[in-house]
Amino acid sequence: MDIKSNIINALKEVISKEIGKELDIKLDKTPNLELGDYSVNICFRLAKELKKNPKIIAEELVDKLKSMNIEGVKEIKAVNGYINFYIDYNKFAKNLVEEIDKKGENYGRGDKKPIKIILEHTSANPNGPLHIGHLRNAIIGDCLKRILEFYGYEVETHYYVNDMGRQMALVVYGIDLFGLNKDKKKDHAIAEVYIKINKYLEEHPEEDEKINELMRENEDALENNEDNEITKKFEFAVNYALDGIKETLNNLNIKHDIFVWESSYVRNGLVKEVINRLIETGKVIKEDTYMLDLSDFGIEKKMVLARANGTSLYSTRDIAYHLDKLSKCDIGIDVLGADHKLTAEMVKSALKLLGSKVPEVIFYEFISLPEGSMSTRRGRFISADELLEEAIKRAKEECNKRGVEEDIAYDIGLGAVRYNIARISPEKPMVFKWEEALDFEKVGCPFIQYAHARCCSILKEAENKGIKDEAIFDYELTKEEKELIKMLDEFKDIIKECAEHRKVHVLANYLLELAKVFNRFYANCPILLTKVDENVKKSRLTLVKSTKTVLETGLGLLGIRCPGRM
Repeated sequence: MDIKSNIINALKEVISKEIGKELDIKLDKTPNLELGDYSVNICFRLAKELKKNPKIIAEELVDKLKSMNIEGVKEIKAVNGYINFYIDYNKFAKNLVEEIDKKGENYGRGDKKPIKIILEHTSANPNGPLHIGHLRNAIIGDCLKRILEFYGYEVETHYYVNDMGRQMALVVYGIDLFGLNKDKKKDHAIAEVYIKINKYLEEHPEEDEKINELMRENEDALENNEDNEITKKFEFAVNYALDGIKETLNNLNIKHDIFVWESSYVRNGLVKEVINRLIETGKVIKEDTYMLDLSDFGIEKKMVLARANGTSLYSTRDIAYHLDKLSKCDIGIDVLGADHKLTAEMVKSALKLLGSKVPEVIFYEFISLPEGSMSTRRGRFISADELLEEAIKRAKEECNKRGVEEDIAYDIGLGAVRYNIARISPEKPMVFKWEEALDFEKVGCPFIQYAHARCCSILKEAENKGIKDEAIFDYELTKEEKELIKMLDEFKDIIKECAEHRKVHVLANYLLELAKVFNRFYANCPILLTKVDENVKKSRLTLVKSTKTVLETGLGLLGIRCPGRM
């Protein structure tokens, strides 16, 4: 029973008869249940058109709506120009929990859509391990993939590998100079080399030309689609770093479908084609470099496409990648740091010049620790490995405090990291605070996992006592029961909003609110006590079971597991 749709359709029908056209109508939540469950302010919009007081319009519309006997609606009231709707919770609760029980983990899942999305995220340079700054990109991207797939889209995730830039040339040169520490995790060993070579070049600036020569020789070979000693060195260094990065991603419960190497677009000639096609637009200026004039798009800074000798830059290869990617999907989505805004706009403008569609871009602000900023080049960074390790260590300490087995510490630690990052809107900068991430009482993922564990415990106790859940709801429901039912029903709308507006944090915050509402229900609505009426007992058990399902599904969409006990 979709009560909200029933209300909106009824409103549209009576209003179209009044004004001869259909209006978009949005239902709002009321501040409290005494004012109803849903409210509309449409009468204020109609006042001008009908030349009537909103209060009178509301009263007239309520009379008409009452005669329609809207399914699922118990009462309708006009209050100072607003129209308030009161749900028939006995019917609504029964239908809802039966739907959740029937659909299980598929409750809230959208219908299959004939739309393919390619989502690029993380794409950190393979010159060291992922650090806390990369985590925001990776977690937003991975959560979004899960939500979009759940909503019905076909989603393919890409990691775009920067295997040609100066940074990789430094690593290749550094490996020859210093070798690799085989005792270290591979990406950390690469970072050690990267830090050493940067320090070395500061002391020996005359060596810098060798780095440039290495880049030129590598690109020349790629353009000729050759494999030689230099290309093999680049390939080895990149794969060595990626092995470590993939291990980290796996530990974070993140998997990419495809790793796309930027060098592939030099090898297949697409980079050259892009440069030539852009030159043909008449928007390219040749001076010391080839520069693309994007002033027609409101961008004053020129985009450097290639060096005077014709060798490409990252930006050109990025255009080639996007051209290829966007030809293989209906929608392309990039997750990028806010410092890439100008570059992203340049790439979009270049794509428009080439007659291509453009990607959607989700920008995120930086994440930091209270200790301050990070620099991979200088060796001042907190790796994702260290962060996860610390999270698990602290989770173990919390488990010991609470007398809980340590074997669930990984799920709690991982959940703490993923949730704490996912819950903040990407456009807001954030500081990662342990006291928030591992908060069992208010805002952390453990709080949500604990609510789920409580559901599991209640259902297990009911099973041991031979009490079965059954959606009866033949009694006057409490305020706490009504609030919980409304929250459970809202899950479908939350998924829709997250998927259509690409907002991961909306789901994260919904789950926190659901856990809070469930805890209020648990505190105020006895379930298994002997004195509780059997029908009430059985009905409340269905609410516990439904809450467990929604929490489990929702956390799963954030890539977080539920221990089931805490």
